[in-house]
Amino acid sequence: MSAESNAYSRAESFRWWVGNPEMGEEEAHLHDLLALHKATVELIRQQRDLLGYHDTDAERFGDDPDVD
Repeated sequence: MSAESNAYSRAESFRWWVGNPEMGEEEAHLHDLLALHKATVELIRQQRDLLGYHDTDAERFGDDPDVD
């Protein structure tokens, strides 16, 4: 299993909002994924700061087509 497929599997199985009676399962899953996204963006920012990388937001978060 690659790092990416392992991360995908963990993200897919993350459940915080699922089961909330105020929203449907699909909406709850979306909220779970958005929470993971926000946490990941912050962790990437922190790690890049530690490493002294000062890239643009596009480079950091995948909006730049030249960055993998």
